Order: sequence, then C-alpha cells, then structure tokens
Amino acid sequence: MCGSCDQNKDGPAFLISSAFPFKKESLFFPRPMMRIGREGEDDPKKGKQLKKVRFISKGLFEASLKGNPPEFHADNTFQNGMCWTDRQMPESARVFSKREVPRVTLDRRTFESDIFYFSEVLFEKDAGLFFLVRFWDQRIRPRFEAVLRLLGDEGIGGDKRIGRGLFSVTSEDNFTLSVPKNPDGFLSLSLYFPTESEFDSMSDKVSYNLLSRKGWIHSFGAMSLKRQSVRMFAEGSVFNLLGRPPYGASPCVLRQNREPGLKHDIYRYGFAFDIPVLKREET
Repeated sequence: MCGSCDQNKDGPAFLISSAFPFKKESLFFPRPMMRIGREGEDDPKKGKQLKKVRFISKGLFEASLKGNPPEFHADNTFQNGMCWTDRQMPESARVFSKREVPRVTLDRRTFESDIFYFSEVLFEKDAGLFFLVRFWDQRIRPRFEAVLRLLGDEGIGGDKRIGRGLFSVTSEDNFTLSVPKNPDGFLSLSLYFPTESEFDSMSDKVSYNLLSRKGWIHSFGAMSLKRQSVRMFAEGSVFNLLGRPPYGASPCVLRQNREPGLKHDIYRYGFAFDIPVLKREET
C-alpha cells in the first residue's frame, strides 16, 4: 500500500478483509475469539480438539455472531482439525496440502553446495482463498479490480519469478452475512491497527490475539527494503463498539526521505473489516 492511495474524508475508499479458505461452496471464517462449541466446555478431550480449530463454516460463524455458540462435534472437522463445518466432511477432505521441496545454494567464494528445504502450499482443485471488500467509494472499484488482475498475472509470495503464486479472481456481488440486530461489539475480519482514541476506548473485556507484521518491500528504482515491524490485532478478535466505523489506521512503516530511491512512503493497511457481534447470549 503506497502513499498515493485514495481516501475519502472519513477514512479509506474501501475496506478489505484478510483471505480465508473455501472448499467447494463452503466458506470458512476465522474462529471468533469468544466462547464457541458448548460441548467442549466440560469434556477435556473435546476441549483439546476445539483448540485446534482455526476456521469455522459460514453457518457456524453466523450463529457465533448472534451469541448462540453451536455444539462442537469433532466428526465435523477436517484438515487435521483446523476447519470445523456444520456438516460432516470426508476424512480425506483438504483445502490445501504442504510439501517440502529441496533446494541447493552455492557459496559465492568456494562454490560449495548446501541443501535447504522450501515449503510449498498446494490448493485442491475445488478449494482456494476468498476475501470480502466493502467499497465506500464505488469509483475506486475498477482500479481495485485491475490491481487484482495484475497481481494474479504476476503472482504473489515466494518464487513468483518462476511462475508460482498465480491466481484468477471471480466476484460475487450478492454475498450476505446474517448478523445480530442489536450488536454490542464487533469482530474484525482483517488485521486491525487501532487509533490512539480507539485503543483508549476499548473495554477490559475485549478478546484478541496479537500478531507481528514485518517483511520487505520492492519498489521500482529502489533496493529491496525492510519494513518496520508492527503489532496488530489478529482476525477474529472481538471488541466493544468504538463509535462510528471505519475503525483503525494505516501506520507508515517506511519513510520516503529515509531511503535512497524510494519515491513514496510505505504504509501497512490496518483498518478493521468490522462485523457486528453479540457478545452476550440471545434469549
């Protein structure tokens, strides 16, 4: 994300969620960081199985948003217990698989070889990743979609220079989520970097995980540069209502005038993709 990105007077021109897995027609969302899976509370074995769950299907996610945590059944999990769905899946079901690929590196002085291993993620033919976008300014949509097509043609992740990480994009304009009518909080579907006033307004009952984000950027006319590390709230974190959205900010992680050849500031996207949530159980 660069300093020339358009914003409206109240925040960004659009909000974007993180990417989550899908399997056939089933979409999976991050496990909410609040009580889910009633059956796991008094059963230590089920409790351990429930801890493995990272993603839950759309129906389970919607029930959790409304304060009605579903009963947990380990038979309805797959991908080594990582995905929990509201219907039983074959034991062999997979969204993706991982493999270790050997690589060889040569010492520039001695030309001695050394083997190391590189992890690859392979998605199944009926699976992949999806994300949500909320446009505050519809005029930005054609440019946004053009950028996605460019990324799909160029690839993302490691080894994109040799043809890895390519993808195609399809869109669904009629997607809906069933959310509570009278929410008392929100859940973020993206990494969230709160403003100082938002942080001060958070209650002591927020449920969250923290993640560090860093890495490198590649900009035309400049060397590869290391970005400043940023701590952010993870996807699935739950907060009290903090006023009028959008929530969050995009901190600058690299300044133009500090790095030779860099023609713009570099920002880390940190706006919350907020989803209404009822933290207390509905009666």
